Amino acid sequence: MITKLLPVAKYVRGIIKNNILQADKNLYQLAEAQGQSLNVVYILPSNKASKAGGDKVIYKQSEYINQRAYLGVTSQILHPDNQAFKHSWFEHQVDFKLNNQLSAQTDFVIIPEVMVIPHAKMLASLGIRFGIYVQNGYSASIPLYVGSEQDLRDAYHAAEVILTISDDTSECMQLAFPHLADKIQRIYYSVDSGKFKPHAQKENLITYMPRKLARHSDLVRFFLQDNLPAGWRLAAIHGLNETGVVDLLSRSKIFLSFSEFEGCPLPPVEAALSGNVVVGYTGEGAREYWQAPTFTEIYNGDIKHYVKEILQAIQRLESNTQDDQMEQIRQNLASRYSLEAERQSLEAFLGRIASR
Repeated sequence: MITKLLPVAKYVRGIIKNNILQADKNLYQLAEAQGQSLNVVYILPSNKASKAGGDKVIYKQSEYINQRAYLGVTSQILHPDNQAFKHSWFEHQVDFKLNNQLSAQTDFVIIPEVMVIPHAKMLASLGIRFGIYVQNGYSASIPLYVGSEQDLRDAYHAAEVILTISDDTSECMQLAFPHLADKIQRIYYSVDSGKFKPHAQKENLITYMPRKLARHSDLVRFFLQDNLPAGWRLAAIHGLNETGVVDLLSRSKIFLSFSEFEGCPLPPVEAALSGNVVVGYTGEGAREYWQAPTFTEIYNGDIKHYVKEILQAIQRLESNTQDDQMEQIRQNLASRYSLEAERQSLEAFLGRIASR
């Protein structure tokens, strides 16, 4: 167990504290099956302040499983610490499970990597089948704030499947648990390229998310502000619902990425699909789609180079020299993170757990 809480994002600290509080009791109860079909229950923490892209991905995938009814499988979202909670910052038609009663016959629970301890042990003690969804390989050790390395190994060993959100996350899991490589299954998320698309009238606007590495974004702003050409300005994406994010990204020309240790960061994809040049950090997980000239990588902390690359991006945009290349990359992204790619990966997962 990690005994000292090292610097982590505020919402992650909340998850850790909840896991510690919940560790001494079993939150779940056994219930009789309500039917014969398999029901995939995604559990998530409840956090009103969090607008994490990973939660949106899980909501949308649960919603999609219900809509498709592949192999008759249904799906629900459960916030076990607050069953009445639901995210409201994006539109969804999720079926919520309003109690912590689970069937050992029909329910299959998906645990996010940050909640593996203590939830895996709780479910295993009741004979509930479960898998682990790793949306960030660099967060897989977070449960060690709550339990031991043996607890973590036991949880992953007991899981029937380990879902991963990116090539980088798959590699992380293969390194962490080399003997469990056959359990790893890649899942793709989808981004609606009909929603995230360039506005007909782009503005000389540079967008960024200040909640990610705030010290870094503050420094970039400080060094950049007196060097911006006339007519260019910065706009923070903060406290907005999805509609507001779509609007800003569609109108901006440059998006600044401050991703750090992320599985497959969503905002840079949404920004690129919206017609932005993306400058900044890959967070490692974005390397699978990071392609010039749409994407320019900056090594974490290299603030001076970051500012210089933003200014060079402005020069290239004003000369209109890379439009054709950017459109091809946009099409490649739309295909890679399409609903069809997501469908195929989800159905492979459902086929795997339904056959057991």
